[in-house]
Amino acid sequence: MTPTFRQLAVGAALGLVAVSCAGDDTSQGPSVPSVTAAPSDTSPGTSVPSSSEVPEVPSDTSPEPSVPEPSAPSPSAQSELLFDPAVVHEISMEITEKNLGLLDPPSVDRVPGVLTVDGETAVGAGVRLKQGFAQFQGLDEKPGFSIETDEFVDGLELFDVDRFTLGNAAWDHSFVNEHLVYELYRDAGTPAARTALARVTVNEETFGLYVMRETYDERWLAQYFEDPSGNLYEEPGGTGPDTALELRTNERRDDTSDLEAVAEVVATASDEDYRDAIEELVDVDHLLTYWAIEALTAHWDGYVYDITAPGRVPPPARPPGNPYPNNFYVYHDPGTDKFVIIPHGADLAFGLGAGPHYEVDPSTPVLVPPKQDATIATRLWADPTFRAELAERIRWVLDEIWDVQTLTERADLFADLIRADGLTGSREFVTPARFEDVLADRKDFLTRRADAVRAELATWQADVEQENGS
Repeated sequence: MTPTFRQLAVGAALGLVAVSCAGDDTSQGPSVPSVTAAPSDTSPGTSVPSSSEVPEVPSDTSPEPSVPEPSAPSPSAQSELLFDPAVVHEISMEITEKNLGLLDPPSVDRVPGVLTVDGETAVGAGVRLKQGFAQFQGLDEKPGFSIETDEFVDGLELFDVDRFTLGNAAWDHSFVNEHLVYELYRDAGTPAARTALARVTVNEETFGLYVMRETYDERWLAQYFEDPSGNLYEEPGGTGPDTALELRTNERRDDTSDLEAVAEVVATASDEDYRDAIEELVDVDHLLTYWAIEALTAHWDGYVYDITAPGRVPPPARPPGNPYPNNFYVYHDPGTDKFVIIPHGADLAFGLGAGPHYEVDPSTPVLVPPKQDATIATRLWADPTFRAELAERIRWVLDEIWDVQTLTERADLFADLIRADGLTGSREFVTPARFEDVLADRKDFLTRRADAVRAELATWQADVEQENGS
C-alpha cells in the first residue's frame, strides 16, 4: 500500500470565548493580561506483521500487507487546522519588555504574552525559549519557542491544542525532516507529533520560518490513545539508560513503579526468560516498527539506532554525536498495560546536516547493534530470532511505507511553501541557496536509501543462511 499525504479538513468555523484573569505588571513575576481563547472541540496506519509470525531466518517474501483497523482516537478537526501542512501558518507574539527580559538568559519559566495563530488570539499564553544543544539561541538571534497556552489561565487553548513548539531549524536547513519522519511513523501505525511550517513574528518583527510541532502531553495522549491516563515519560537529555526517565504526566501521584518493573526485568531476567518477561511490560512488536523506521531514516540522535559509537561506522561517515539514547518519550498505555516508544527530535535524520555533501551516507547500515544504554533493545538484539524479526520489519516498511515518489512529493510540497516564504525573516540564518543544497541531498537520500538497505538485507540474510548451513 502506498501511503498518501494526510488530507486535512478546511473551512471549520472558529468562535471566540472570552475569559478574564487579573494581572499585575509591577509584581516580581511575569505579568498576565486578560484572556481570549479559541474553543475546544484523535492515527494509526498500516497493520504490521506480528513478531511471533516472523521466522528466525527471514524469508525472501515480504509480509502480506493488510488494511488497519483504527485502534485509537483520531486527532480533532480543530487541531488538524493548526497542523495543516499545506500552508505556512502565521504566528505572532506580543511580549512586554519586562517579560522579554525574563526570557533571556534562558529559563524554564514561561512568561505571558498575546499569542495570535492564523487570526485567532489567546491573551495570556505562556512562552519560553527552547533550550537544548543548538536549539537554544538568544533573543538577539533566532530562538526556538515553547508555547503553553494554559500556563497562566486554566482551559486556555487554540485550535483544541494547549501546547506546541516552534523549532528554529538550527540542525535541519531543509525544514522537512520532522515532517517526513513523523509522517512515516504515523503511516506505519505509530503515534507521532504532527508538524507544519509557521512564519513567526515577535513584537511586529518577523524572526523567520519555523517548524511548528505538537507537544506530547495529556491532551496529545487523548488524541491518540483510548486511555490517556497512563504515565508519560521523557528521556532527559542523552545522559543515562532508557529506564532512567522523567515523568511528564501524573507528577503529583509520582508513581513510577511501572518503569521500575521494566528496569528490574532488564537487570535480572535470564537470557532464556528475557523475551517473554519484557513482552509482558513493553510492546516489542511496536518497538520493531519504531526501530526499523529510526534506522531507515538514519535518525541516529534518537532512542536506539547507533552510528555514532566508535567502531560501528568509521570516519568520515561517522558524525560526532551522542551514542546514548536520546530524543524519545515512552507511554505506559493502560489499555494494553505495556510501554510504547514515541519518536521525537528527528531533525537530524536523512543524512544529518546534509548539503552540499553527506555526513551520513544513504548506504549507512541499518542492522547495527543498538546504543549501549538502550538496555531494553540491547538485550533483545542479543537474540538471533529478534534480529531476524527486525530485518523482516525493515523489509515490511520498505515494501509498504517507504514510497520514494510519495516522500519526495511531500518534500516538494514543503519546498514550494518555503520558496514562497523567501526565508527573509530578520533573524533567518538559512539562505535560499543553502536550503536548496540541503533539500537536494534530502531527496537524494530518500531515493537511494531503499536500494542500499535492500542490498544490505540480502547480504545479511545470505550470511545467516551460510552460518546455519542452509
